[in-house]
Amino acid sequence: MIWLLDLDNTLVGRTEAFVSWASGELDAAGGTADDLAEIVAVDEDGHGSKEALARLLIARLGWDDDVPAAIDRFREGIVAGVRPYDGVLFALDVLRGAGHPVAIVTNGTSAQQRAKIARCGLEGHVDAVVVSGEEGFTKPDPRLLEVALERLGRSDVDRRQVWMVGDAAHADVAAGRAAGTRTAWVSHGRSWAGTDRPDVVAATTREALALAASPPGAVLD
Repeated sequence: MIWLLDLDNTLVGRTEAFVSWASGELDAAGGTADDLAEIVAVDEDGHGSKEALARLLIARLGWDDDVPAAIDRFREGIVAGVRPYDGVLFALDVLRGAGHPVAIVTNGTSAQQRAKIARCGLEGHVDAVVVSGEEGFTKPDPRLLEVALERLGRSDVDRRQVWMVGDAAHADVAAGRAAGTRTAWVSHGRSWAGTDRPDVVAATTREALALAASPPGAVLD
């Protein structure tokens, strides 16, 4: 099998890092729980408009920053707090130890995504990294997955031997389907909307990998 994995909220806790950072900023500024709820809602687990989020943060936190500076500021806060999910690095090592190529396929700017990968020490646990900001197209565009397969030297592989694993139905699952791969959705406790379910649905990335890999495949314990 070949494994293509999303980064944010799949391998690393991006939303957790953002909420922790925003909570600290609001505490310092005398903000409220309602302020935090609004900020988290606008963030949309990282999928919302960065400009809209920046404007809200400026208003709620009383920053003097302009929008680009505010974006840089919250991005720095996320990188400082991001961590890999428990057991994920080990799970990647098990897959690679069994001879399964692994690539990160992530949407985002080069600087931000590379900084998260470096912060979490991920690069030594995968065989390739593909960042949308470096390629000029984003998931759900299947070309991002094709780039990953090319870098793994597996462009001609049967797509049913490839898994796309991620937490975003509109980006990760949709990209996998467009590329003809199998799909695993990391639900984080959410319910799948609609009837066309991915091949695997699991609450955590480690559970998704274990279900997808067995049987046959690696045992991720």
